[in-house]
Amino acid sequence: MASFKLSKWYLDCVTDTGDTLIVYSGTARWGKLCLHYSSALETADEQIAERYSLRPPLNPAVTDSIISWQSKALKVSGRWEKLSPGVNETIYRESGGVIEWDCRMPLARATIGDRQGLGYVENLTMTIPPWELPIQTLRWGRFTSPTDWLTWIDWEGDYSRRIVYLNGELLQCSRIEDDELEANDQMCLSMRRSLVLRDGSLGMTALSVVPGIRKMFPKQLVEMVECKWRSWARLERKDKPPVEGWAIHERVSWPR
Repeated sequence: MASFKLSKWYLDCVTDTGDTLIVYSGTARWGKLCLHYSSALETADEQIAERYSLRPPLNPAVTDSIISWQSKALKVSGRWEKLSPGVNETIYRESGGVIEWDCRMPLARATIGDRQGLGYVENLTMTIPPWELPIQTLRWGRFTSPTDWLTWIDWEGDYSRRIVYLNGELLQCSRIEDDELEANDQMCLSMRRSLVLRDGSLGMTALSVVPGIRKMFPKQLVEMVECKWRSWARLERKDKPPVEGWAIHERVSWPR
């Protein structure tokens, strides 16, 4: 079986008014195949635009408190200043490989071009092909406000796992839906006024720019269906006043 490795950065910024910029940058290696990929998904007044590049991307410049990244091809230059310590988890491990999730900045002060707002940065490393994972549905998301942050990963299928962090504390979450999270009677995050950022199979959306994608990768990858939202969210906790801010969240479904 051909070896596989994916290293992917995700960086975002949402302004006070909800204008959003999301950057993906990574490299996938599968046997002799090497695919470089970066993209910028941008919203302004709820109008959505996306740009792609298959040139080898620059890795982010990382210090303890600052991450910066730029792409001439995408005409993006950004800077993220850490406002809260990060968290990391080994999401899944088997004899054939591992998935490591490193949430570098769950809450950051972000500046991308002339946009300023709150942001989030994570790095994902996989040595297991995503089409071989024993799951059916993945939900992921992040919420930021000036005072609080929340991030979550929810796997459902033959292998199920939930990872939910609130301000650095690992929570036992009783329910995760597309528009709501609940941790018994201790915490509830509700997401409303959602803007659909992307919806469709990966082969028709995020990976459509890759020439010959359907010949290079199995259909279990290109036929995965992703729906990504930007939502206004309200965080409610026991004995604390509610907090509001922006959430970016998604659902990915594996083909049956």
